[in-house]
Amino acid sequence: MNIFRNDGVEFTSINANFTEDGTLKISGQDMGPFVEKYWGDDDYEYWLFIPKDSVEPFILNLMKISFNNEKSITFGDCKEILEDNAIEHIFDFCI
Repeated sequence: MNIFRNDGVEFTSINANFTEDGTLKISGQDMGPFVEKYWGDDDYEYWLFIPKDSVEPFILNLMKISFNNEKSITFGDCKEILEDNAIEHIFDFCI
């Protein structure tokens, strides 16, 4: 399911889905001049994999942040929630 999309010059797309084993997969893709300047390539893809048993604490912490924040939640915020709360996950990326 696409949960965020910005079709501007700095393109970003974020998707979320569950795998067959219940893992929550959040994936993103950025493209544009900033990505090319920062990474040396115009395409950057990244993923968070949150095992089934870690989804509940992640969602509760995500809701806590969301309800107390006026700005949109980003992929980076999701990664930070997982790290700050020692919630099991895997982060990976590809340039």
